[in-house]
Amino acid sequence: MPMQTEQSPLLGLKFIPSSPSFQSPVPHRRTQKAQTTTPTRQQRRQKEMQNEWRQFVYAIFLSTALLATLFILKESTTSNYRLYDSDNGSRSVDKSSSNINNDDTISEVIMAASNNNKNSSPFFLRQSSSSVLSALEEELSTSSASSLSSTNHKRPTSSTPSSSSPYTKVQTLSFQIYTGGAPALIPDETNPTTLKKIRNHECRGLHSYGKSEDDDSESPLQCYLGMEDTALDVEKRLNIMRDAVNKAYDVSVMEESTLKIFLAPEFFFRGKNGSFEFQPEEKKEANGKCGDICHILKGLEDIVADERFENWLFLFGTVIGSEVLPKEDEYDYQFYNFAPLYKGFDPAKSKGIGKNFIVPKRYVSNIDFLTPLRHLSDKTNVMELLDDFDSSLDRTLANPHISGHKRYDNDMWLRYKDELTALGYNMIEYGWFFLDGIAFSVEICLDHLVHRSLMTYMADVVTGSNTRIPSSANDVVDWVGIPRTQAQISLVSSAGMDVTVSSLALANGGHIFLQDGMEGDIPPHSSYGTDECSPNEYEFFGGSQSITRTAVVSPTDVTFEYVMNLNFSEFDLYPEGGDRNWKHVLKGVFSSTAYQPKLTVYDPINITITSTSLV
Repeated sequence: MPMQTEQSPLLGLKFIPSSPSFQSPVPHRRTQKAQTTTPTRQQRRQKEMQNEWRQFVYAIFLSTALLATLFILKESTTSNYRLYDSDNGSRSVDKSSSNINNDDTISEVIMAASNNNKNSSPFFLRQSSSSVLSALEEELSTSSASSLSSTNHKRPTSSTPSSSSPYTKVQTLSFQIYTGGAPALIPDETNPTTLKKIRNHECRGLHSYGKSEDDDSESPLQCYLGMEDTALDVEKRLNIMRDAVNKAYDVSVMEESTLKIFLAPEFFFRGKNGSFEFQPEEKKEANGKCGDICHILKGLEDIVADERFENWLFLFGTVIGSEVLPKEDEYDYQFYNFAPLYKGFDPAKSKGIGKNFIVPKRYVSNIDFLTPLRHLSDKTNVMELLDDFDSSLDRTLANPHISGHKRYDNDMWLRYKDELTALGYNMIEYGWFFLDGIAFSVEICLDHLVHRSLMTYMADVVTGSNTRIPSSANDVVDWVGIPRTQAQISLVSSAGMDVTVSSLALANGGHIFLQDGMEGDIPPHSSYGTDECSPNEYEFFGGSQSITRTAVVSPTDVTFEYVMNLNFSEFDLYPEGGDRNWKHVLKGVFSSTAYQPKLTVYDPINITITSTSLV
């Protein structure tokens, strides 16, 4: 198309399209038109300013109208996303809510993609051609939560729980039982003058020997304890846990305003080869369509569904799970270490919604697993001591730590998070949760030493406080922010760990409770300034530990003070003699070479009140 030029007062020349019938311009007419219709530069500027003002006023009007509309919509909907409806147990989702994080949308995309590969990731039961969790939908009859949809990752932006707490005090009842490996060699009690050790009868007939670290020549040889029939093994461990819970109830305070916390050590549920395996389809059918880990969770659910435990919180130690990977190496596994956490309830009053939680452990410790004999550098010398060891029967789980596996395989928990919710379980993925208006942190052994809860808290602060954690109360689960005042109560289940002051994420006046499975016979005590590397820090010791931290701020100093709670009573779980003596009860699943199982029952103490807990 031919073009012609026109004089512009601002840009000089500009191109304008010519009409198809245009032949030749008439210079004098065009000049005259420009002279009579073109405004001056000042007039053009005034007109442009008028137009800009009109546009500005129009934009203000539209913005005000939009904000008013959003405010009306927000007021007409609930301020929090409710994941459960307390009337019928089904999920209630506000489709019009705009409080959805971009991270949540991304999570849903990832979840949708992972749902196409469910066959490759196990959970409660190992299956070859279908989702591992689909079997549990038949096993765990949690009908009140079975209708949940897959929108689990859409969470509210509320930063506080939706209800205040009915509890003003807390009483901790710690279950002390040795959960480590049994020593392969023990002192000869018949000849106390000799230093020579003899074979431990607990390990005879087993093929699960190993050491905590291959390169540690001083590390004692141990064996995993467990029964050949894993279903009987699980049942025996559940019966011991049930005895401890019943004993705890008998010696606890009865006030409804006191929250009772039952705390067990790490590794309570561990099979004869170092873990309970996710079972193949054919073995699952032989066991009545409920594998070992399913059996454990159903048994724990039965314990807490009791009107006696309506005001109780249970941290039942941890479960060690593994899955054989479909590779040529028959000893190649994925590893899982998680704590089942439950709030007790009265089935006549509650549907049990928001009472069951899974707490995955993140970091693998060097003592979490034994290094099996086949991987020891000095296995020849060791095997000379074991006259009944048959290497062909060795199915001991590999030690992931020595092969550089420093984290547990927790990707599975994220992929199956929605299915866990459908089965009645909420995952505490960040180590934080609210229960009945109380802010909690929870950690497993090494996770505490590496400051997992504290690091999550600090990372959440510097990234805009967008992390969402479960908040359970009155058969409803909300998703809220991590409390700015930190935890009123912290829980640690461990095996070889003490409370570390540098890891604490406690509110002013908050409490931390720890139960260990290695040093339960050590009475609780503390020291200050004895560590050369940390001359100005407290250190705490003992199988059961209860510490309160308070902040001190003055014009000359800012510090924390710590008080170890020594107001407790101890109760033996089983008698020394008789048919139900403690060694007989523990035989086959726990070693009796360490110490007798008992309960450490603390006197009730006040739950600190924070601005968050008052909401």
